[in-house]
Parts: sequence; structure tokens; C-alpha cells
Amino acid sequence: MLKGAVAGTGLAATGLTARRPPARAQESGFTREASITSWGFGAEETNPMAFSRIDAFRQAYPTISLELVPEFEAQKLLTGFASESVPDLVWMGRQDVASWAARGVLMPLDDLMADGRINTGEVYPVALEDVKWDGKTYGFPQFMDVRALYVNLDALAETGTDIAALNTGDWDQLDQLGAALVKRNGDVVERWGFDHKFQGDAFWLWAKANGVDLLNEDASEVNFTDEKAVETLDWGYRVSQNQGGYQAYEAVASTWQGDEQFARGQVAMTMYENWMLGILARVNPALNFTVLPVRNRGGEGMVTHTGGPAWTIPNGAKDPEAAYEFITFMAKTDTWMTGATAVKTAREAEGAPFIPSLTGNTVADQRQIDELYTPLGGPFDEAIALFPQMLASAYSRPLGKSPAATQISDTLQNTGILPALRGEQSAADALETAQQDAEDAIDSL
Repeated sequence: MLKGAVAGTGLAATGLTARRPPARAQESGFTREASITSWGFGAEETNPMAFSRIDAFRQAYPTISLELVPEFEAQKLLTGFASESVPDLVWMGRQDVASWAARGVLMPLDDLMADGRINTGEVYPVALEDVKWDGKTYGFPQFMDVRALYVNLDALAETGTDIAALNTGDWDQLDQLGAALVKRNGDVVERWGFDHKFQGDAFWLWAKANGVDLLNEDASEVNFTDEKAVETLDWGYRVSQNQGGYQAYEAVASTWQGDEQFARGQVAMTMYENWMLGILARVNPALNFTVLPVRNRGGEGMVTHTGGPAWTIPNGAKDPEAAYEFITFMAKTDTWMTGATAVKTAREAEGAPFIPSLTGNTVADQRQIDELYTPLGGPFDEAIALFPQMLASAYSRPLGKSPAATQISDTLQNTGILPALRGEQSAADALETAQQDAEDAIDSL
């Protein structure tokens, strides 16, 4: 299920443009009556970034009636495509774009984008590459994420470890710290030590830090059984075992709510996306923490992967021209600034600080920091400066280049990673099964 609009946090420092008021429909010459429907994007008032931008679109294009359906199931899109009843827009994860494009569900946007009204030079190249398949562009990126290690410095001090001595490329140290950071009350885990997030999508990142890409560049071959991948999963299992076992992790994690576990001191070190910074600012801005990049195992260099959603137009959309008007408006720097300003106003009303969003539009990201952000000092400013440095060398998982992206991702997680973490199979056996299933999925498409 795809749902809603998710704002990230961070800063991209690549240039500025003069500020202009939001564009009006007359600038594009689009003034006719139109009606379009979008699936997968929510714009509730509780989400000021989304709500304000949608409101700005409706004001700029009063002749376009826009209906938002916040959620959709993949089967619903397939059924709609088969029955020639599809929406005009779909908001989906970028890693899913190639899969839908390969099935003919999505239309290429290259002809529409040839008018030059969308400045792709303001978008991270890695994000634009995500929405390409077979040499054509099938979506327009929105938002970026980047992953780093969040460390509770007060908890770290309890182990007698100085932050200057913490090396994210030293896996033995991370394992030892994880065990030392666990806090128990009898048999009950009150604080997990180190959450490597293999149960999320961080296995890809840790495997790369260990020297292996789980997919080749064009996503035609999987490398799950590479000895470095097996070694990575073995390490993740050992990290969990030394803290009480993955079942103990699942038990304590089931009590966490709203991704607030780090902010509330329920985990001492955790891999997480950049938007965790916004949660910290809202829930516990006084927390003594820092954010560190993951380093190559035993070496230097920052390792992270990035992703995010995109706007797409299905084949068979009743009004692709009006849908494209919507995409061009949502891509504008000034539209992003409308959203960021609304977020700042909402945060001030809550008594919480404003954290810039990592939109994917590098100019908008810089303007947020220059025009809207009030430096908070300490870890917040340091993290906001760190994220664009990480994005400069971030990679995108090649999943987006494969029509079998969903199957590859699901089988790695459910057939490979989770059975190994739970001790149901060895890492080598679980990844062997996942490798075969993923190869079958690729061959079938």
C-alpha cells in the first residue's frame, strides 16, 4: 500500500535563485476546464508541507478540479489499467517505477518534459536516474532520504566510550557497544542498544559498506550469496544475539510508537533516515545526541543510499496534459517554499523548532536554510550540514532499474534476512534461498 506524502529533513547546498511568487496557470497558457485524480498522495491539514502545496495549486489552477485518493493497492492499479480506468497521477516509491513502466502501466514523460518548464538541473541526478527505465523517464522525483547513525551521547557515556573513539567502520566495536548499551529491568528490555535496521532496508547499506553490491548495475543479477553479503548478515545476527536475540528486539520494538523510540531514549544507537531529526526537534530537542555517517568497514568514506517517491502518469490517463501541469507546479522551487513556510508556521504554533525538508530540489533546500531556518546549535546544525555531504556520494539501490524490483526486495527481506535474524536458518542458507527466488523473479519478467 502506498500512502501519503512524507517530508524528509536535511539540507542541500547547491545554489540559489531569486524568489518569485507562485506561478499562475496563465504562465503556462493552461486555462481550460479539467478534472484529474491522484492516487497515493494525502494532503491532510496535519501535513502542512503537502496541504499548503496542494492548496497553492488549486489557487493557481482554479479551472482544474483535483481529487486526491490518499491510498491505493497495487492490485487496484493493475485492475484499473486492465479495465482502462486509471487515475491521472500516481504517487509511488521511485524503486517501483521501473516495475510499473515495464508492464506498460506508466507513460514516459520525456515528450511532456521537453517543454523545459521543469528544471531538472535543480534535482539530484541520483533521483532522476531512479525514475528512468529503458532509456526513458517515467516519473518526477519528490523528496530525498539519507541514512545515518543516531547516537545517544548520555547512553554512550554510560559505557565509558568517548564519541571521538566511536568508529562506524569498526563492526566489532559496534557489536560490543550494542551489548553494553542494552538496559534491562529484570527480564524486560527498557532500552535496546544498537538497532542496525536490517529489518528495514539498511542491510543494503551495511552490505555495501562491507564491499558488496546486492544487485549489479542494471539489476539483472543478484549477489545475495556473495561471501561479503553472508558475512554482513552473520554480523547482524550476532549483534542482535549479543543484545538478547532478535525475538527480544521484536518484543521491545512492538512497544515503540511513531518512530519516536530514539527521541524517547528507548534505543541508544540506531540507523535511521534524515527525517528522524524532525522527530527529535518535536519530541525531545534537548536530547544529547549526535549523527554519524556509516563508514566503509575498516576504512574511510561515507556510505549511504537514498530513495524517495515520485509523481507518475499512467497510460490511459484521461487528461495527461492537466496531470503534467500539476507535476510542473509541484516541482517549482517556490511551491516547495510555500510548503516549507507552512511547516515553519505549524512548528512555531506547536512551540517546536523548524527543521528544513530534504525535498530533492537543491535550490529549495538551500533557500529553506537561508530564509527559514533558525540555527539551533549543536547536533541539529551539525546534522543539517552533514546530510548534503552524504547525499553528494549517496548511491541509489539499482532496484528501480528492474521490473522485478518488488519481488527482489520482498524475497531478500522475508526469505533471506528475517529467517536468519530469527535464527530459523543460517545466513548462508537463507540468502541462498532468497538468491534463487530473486533469480526466478528476474527470469520470469
